[in-house]
Amino acid sequence: MKATPFFSQRHPFLGILLAASVGILLTSFFGAGLWLLAVFLSACLFLLLFHKQGGICWAATLTVFALLHLWNWDLSPARKLVAYLDSTSNEAMGNEVAVRGIITGEPKISRSGSATFPMRLEELRGMQDGKLLTKAPLTVQVRWVGAQPSYGDRVLFQGIPVRPAPPRNPGEMDYRRWLERHGITIRFELDPSIPGTIESSGHGNPLMAFAIRARHRMEEILSIDLEQVSEVRGAIEGICLGVTEHAPEGFTDDFRFTGTMHLFAVSGLHVGMLAVILWFVLKAVRIPRTWAVILTIPTLFFYVLVTGMKMGSIRSATMASILLIGITLFRRSPLLNTLAAAAFFQLALDTNDLFSAGWQFSYSVVFAIIVAAPRIEAWLIRLHEPDPFLPAKLIGARERWGFRAWHHVSGLAAVSASAWIGAIIPTLAYFHLISFSAFGANLLAVPLAFLVISLGALSLVAGTFSSWMAGAFNNANWLVTKFLLFIVQTSALMPGGHWFVGASAPAFPIMTILDLRGGSCAVIRDGSQFALINAGKKRDAVATILPCLQSLGANSIRSCLITKLDASHLGGLPIVSKEIPVSEVLVSSQLSRSQIAKGILSSVHSHTVLPGKPISLSKRVSAELLTTGDNGLPAIRILLSESRILVLPLADQELISSLSVVSDDSLHADVLMMPLGGAQLASTLALITRIAPKAVITPVDLFKQNGVPSGEWERLLAEKGIKLFRQDKSGALTITSGSGNIVTPFLDSSNSNR
Repeated sequence: MKATPFFSQRHPFLGILLAASVGILLTSFFGAGLWLLAVFLSACLFLLLFHKQGGICWAATLTVFALLHLWNWDLSPARKLVAYLDSTSNEAMGNEVAVRGIITGEPKISRSGSATFPMRLEELRGMQDGKLLTKAPLTVQVRWVGAQPSYGDRVLFQGIPVRPAPPRNPGEMDYRRWLERHGITIRFELDPSIPGTIESSGHGNPLMAFAIRARHRMEEILSIDLEQVSEVRGAIEGICLGVTEHAPEGFTDDFRFTGTMHLFAVSGLHVGMLAVILWFVLKAVRIPRTWAVILTIPTLFFYVLVTGMKMGSIRSATMASILLIGITLFRRSPLLNTLAAAAFFQLALDTNDLFSAGWQFSYSVVFAIIVAAPRIEAWLIRLHEPDPFLPAKLIGARERWGFRAWHHVSGLAAVSASAWIGAIIPTLAYFHLISFSAFGANLLAVPLAFLVISLGALSLVAGTFSSWMAGAFNNANWLVTKFLLFIVQTSALMPGGHWFVGASAPAFPIMTILDLRGGSCAVIRDGSQFALINAGKKRDAVATILPCLQSLGANSIRSCLITKLDASHLGGLPIVSKEIPVSEVLVSSQLSRSQIAKGILSSVHSHTVLPGKPISLSKRVSAELLTTGDNGLPAIRILLSESRILVLPLADQELISSLSVVSDDSLHADVLMMPLGGAQLASTLALITRIAPKAVITPVDLFKQNGVPSGEWERLLAEKGIKLFRQDKSGALTITSGSGNIVTPFLDSSNSNR
């Protein structure tokens, strides 16, 4: 019987999914206003023209989802609370309030002992007058200090409501927007001197509480005999349960670079694997089909609950349930229609899922597999198939085995290639990355991950009654996981295996001064060449410097100039150089007493540069160190094409006196960067007048003595026609060379503290 052509099949859910997505996007783009109403009515009238093809249904779906998203995003009580707390007539934002609520997620405990968790608000009152601000059941985030809390606890505390901070540097994750898409707009921070109290326990969802206890027990079983091998243990728990707390620092980078991150974070692949395992086990013990479906569907959703309700796993469980119900009813739904139905139901539960990276990754990859994999597989099979005119009896057993093996390899290769195609756009958008090694790595790693999950399932079953048997399965899993890690890590080391892609290079060199609040790092981009001035602290490398470089498309760094040998200037160098090769490291000639600095410099090949000698950082960017005073701290003069930037390490009297012998022409700069905190107004202003910059950039460190500049500086500099940029208000600053010498702040100063 001839198969029905793919695109000639009926896909009713595909049309209503597109209509729902359009309704959500219209509301998100235009907001609540007359423009939304005008565009909304125009879209509905256009859809009604196709009433015979389902236009009425599409228009109704667009209307419903537009209104749903309007409520979830613009008119939700959470956003109204933010508007109330942000209003100029209200003083609650930044002042302590009394809060009572119930913890709705498992608390994450930091190394310092504090906890972070989501909470459903029950009561919010002002501390001074006891006025009830709201009793709406809003979801908020809490940074907790006190006795260790658990899911379902009712807690009472005094806290300060704040908005989650926006990103302050290019490439950083927008954590504020991520929380808002999950319905969280306010975070409460507790004073360590006034810890919160736990009033009572057991107020959460019983099924969720059971799932959390089950996950903890599963972690214990999977770690039997593996306590000393954190890397393997972290991989097994990550693949089986999506738990990443025990993974070593930087462990997931190899998975990200090779396009195998979906193996380490529970996704639809894991749910699909579990569904296959369950189905074959139940069929092997001769469970009737209907009962097999009844047992499989709740098990899949319980696994989704245990592993943290990831977007991909929810999608896979929903799709599997629809397919299994169709098998029971002897009505098979087309896969594309099933995928659209799963997406539609998820958006109906929360319209903000459309903007989730996990949702977009999951559905784009599966869509590509459904559409492209059969065609790629058929093409590959034709490359090695028996001659159709050759009688089957003349094909030997060895040839038949070879053809069957090629069929299996073709199927795996087709799925891997299709998944790579489907992940290209989301990977570029979120990670600025193209992984060329993903195809080969997934081809080998996915079957091994299936084996890891199978052995993990056997360990969990055996561990309920025998720790010895669980340990035996865990040791077998250790061997398989070691092989899997070897494949992933080897693929990550392949030259050209992954490539970062950024926006097209500007015509002139640019210099981005990152806001590290205590650390120091500037990123220079000159066409396709990149350079660094200092490398910040160790924590800065992971959170800020690498994301910035990757978003700009840096695949190598020509040079890194270290101006001060301490942890805040070169602490991040080992991490940066591990991810992005650094051709040369240039350090000033000053002596260092820091053991951290000595250890870092001993692990890299560095050159010492002397004051007064030009240093080439890239084709059109050079630098020169100027020794200032007896402290040995160098000032830096940077020639950014036609622009001159002067960086002074301090604003003390010794530095100002040492610069008095330097000519005005040598000191002149278009942009001056120096810390103004604690600086004397008269002498420092005289120095700035000699330098005659168009803009002054001052870093701000709230936790350092004299780290905050006086409020007088903005007025004094404005009188001289100089623009002052405080990095606590502006975030990172980008200096563009060429005409105008533009200094562009990353943040809008009016919203930087919101």
